[in-house]
Amino acid sequence: MKHLFTLLAIALLAASVPVRAEPFPPPGLPTPETLEQIRPALGLSSDQEARMSAVLAAAREQGVPAEATMRERHKALQQALRDPAATADAAGELLARVLEAEGVVKQHQLRTLFALRDILTPEQRGKVAHLAASKPVAEQGDLESRVRAKTTRLRAAVEALGEGPTEGMKRRGEPIQELIRAGRWEAADKALDTLIADSGIDAADEPDVDPAFEREDAGDTSIDGLRARLDAVKERAREVVSIPTMRRLMKARDALERAKAAEDAVAAGRILTFAEKALAGP
Repeated sequence: MKHLFTLLAIALLAASVPVRAEPFPPPGLPTPETLEQIRPALGLSSDQEARMSAVLAAAREQGVPAEATMRERHKALQQALRDPAATADAAGELLARVLEAEGVVKQHQLRTLFALRDILTPEQRGKVAHLAASKPVAEQGDLESRVRAKTTRLRAAVEALGEGPTEGMKRRGEPIQELIRAGRWEAADKALDTLIADSGIDAADEPDVDPAFEREDAGDTSIDGLRARLDAVKERAREVVSIPTMRRLMKARDALERAKAAEDAVAAGRILTFAEKALAGP
């Protein structure tokens, strides 16, 4: 029982990794988004703009691999927590690696913010503090925070599956990333709401058991027929955005591997029928 509670505690900690209760970046440091928003009022010199561009370029170059490492470690932890053979010690080590990677990312972000601040004159820093507290800028900051929180939540839901995003997810996500990069937070927020609704991440979790594949009609169970049906399922699965549908397809995939190992064509046909129905939607 103690082992169970330890794993549960680790799982809860892991689920909280993408979203922290503490604000970050901490108040008092100008973010790139805030600087861009109040840029006309700051009167930046060409030298200052060039130095800021260099800081942000270096931040992107170093930050992308650091964030990729953090996501990979989080994914490894989520996979371990779904493993019935997982131990508290092994999961704890993975959690420590996640937190270590997150710390590297936060340190990198913090250094970038200080570097941007240090480019400003004392007078400009005072303007930043004053203007950042104004209502329009604060509201824009709140919207930006919501967008980033939704993005993190959606990414965490996909990573929790232990699979990479589908081509359909990538295709839907790329325009949203472009909106974020362009600072079009309101448009990004609306697009994210649509994608979150389509992803079904708010749907109730389904029981973690195999569906009743034996109730399905086997359909065409010839070798060529099964191969063609499997190819069609794989092709359509690439465009799936719904996470509940992905869960069903993953269960069907695992069951299909067992049917193939047993050389049970009828069972394979029934599993493919289940997958075909899952892809057809409700």
